[in-house]
Amino acid sequence: MNYANIPSNQENTILNCLKANQESLSAQQILAQLPKALPLRTLQYQLKKLVQQQRIAQQGKGRATKYVLATQIYDTTMPEKPSSVNESEPVLPVSDEAKKSQQYLRQALHKRKVVGYNYDFLNHYRPNVSQYLSDTERQHLQSIGAQKIAPQPAGTYAKHIINRLLIDLSWNSSRLEGNTYSLLDSRRLIDFGQIASGHKPLEAQMILNHKDAIEFLVNSAEDISFNRYTLLNLHALLAPLCQDS
Repeated sequence: MNYANIPSNQENTILNCLKANQESLSAQQILAQLPKALPLRTLQYQLKKLVQQQRIAQQGKGRATKYVLATQIYDTTMPEKPSSVNESEPVLPVSDEAKKSQQYLRQALHKRKVVGYNYDFLNHYRPNVSQYLSDTERQHLQSIGAQKIAPQPAGTYAKHIINRLLIDLSWNSSRLEGNTYSLLDSRRLIDFGQIASGHKPLEAQMILNHKDAIEFLVNSAEDISFNRYTLLNLHALLAPLCQDS
């Protein structure tokens, strides 16, 4: 069918019918509300044309197909603002520029300006060289994002994660020595003292020795270094009962 032959007044009648309803309608429902009888086939062609022109939107397929105004689709997808919100009293103080942005974003999607990528910037972008923000903006972000805390003693972070550190490092260190304990077996051994069956007692002792050595390093983080004191203490903690008989 030639769309150019469809009278514009029929299109307006269909659009007015959809506008008068708050929900989507099927072709049969639209046909029943038209003031002038129209063949169903003709109506279907008109609906198809309006969909292609993006004046209405099609929902569903087959017999479940329904139609709704395109503007209603945009409006219903916008989240409703709680009635308790008072625009004159923002929850957080914002600048005048931010207020303009808020007002713009409260508009329905079809009322906003379509903005694409800045392809010129992307095509000329060089990693670690090109900068989207100015030096002043980046310095400002760095200053407000910096943690306002004093330097902490050595080993502070390790003490926060000591429980996980003990299990993971003890298991991995022992595994390098040929230990066959699994990570779960190591966790049960360190947390609950449960020795896994099917393994040599030497393997359990090796994991416990590694745990003691790691605790020594964390608790003495401010005093240890690559010196005789540290090496002898580590050897004393790792060696006990680890000689295979």
